[in-house]
Amino acid sequence: MRRAGLFFRSALLLLSATLTASPLVAQQAPLARPATPLPAGTSVAPPPAPLFPNGASSIVETFGDWTVDCRATEGRKVCLLAQSQGDTRSGQRVFAIELRAPREGRSDGTILMPFGLKLENGAILKLDDKDLGQGVRFSTCVPAGCLLPVSFPKVATDAMTSATRLTVAALSLSSGEAVTFNVTLTGFPAALARAAQLSD
Repeated sequence: MRRAGLFFRSALLLLSATLTASPLVAQQAPLARPATPLPAGTSVAPPPAPLFPNGASSIVETFGDWTVDCRATEGRKVCLLAQSQGDTRSGQRVFAIELRAPREGRSDGTILMPFGLKLENGAILKLDDKDLGQGVRFSTCVPAGCLLPVSFPKVATDAMTSATRLTVAALSLSSGEAVTFNVTLTGFPAALARAAQLSD
């Protein structure tokens, strides 16, 4: 199920206007006081450059079944690529995966799984039915579900760009059967590249 997006903010546009005063207004305007000189050795810092195109403080874009969400936080760029799935009956989100833009050859992130799983058994990740790593362990549970921290090296994200499906499975606490979520990788290569570009 395609994620509509985690966050939505409109981009800010920088507008400039040139004001031309008439001679009458110029005559009536009070004389400006001379500026106080700055102490020796000091300078006025230029305003910070916009972090994203068109002066935006955040950007949300969709690539296939993935959403790229970039925000400016305390002068830093934070970019995530994500996908979520919901219950068609309740409309509630039951699964989500969020990955940060690659940094130093790795993409760290979190997978959200529903309650009612055998947490001590962790989860198994497969890429087109081939094991991806040795499995992952749950870190904690929050009101929305239980969290699986993940860290994919470049070799894994490279494999994901050419695969079609990522499968995440854990055991049900009540039945012992596998609870499986299939994550489509449609749009993942473009989303990963865009997140890396915007985070530079």
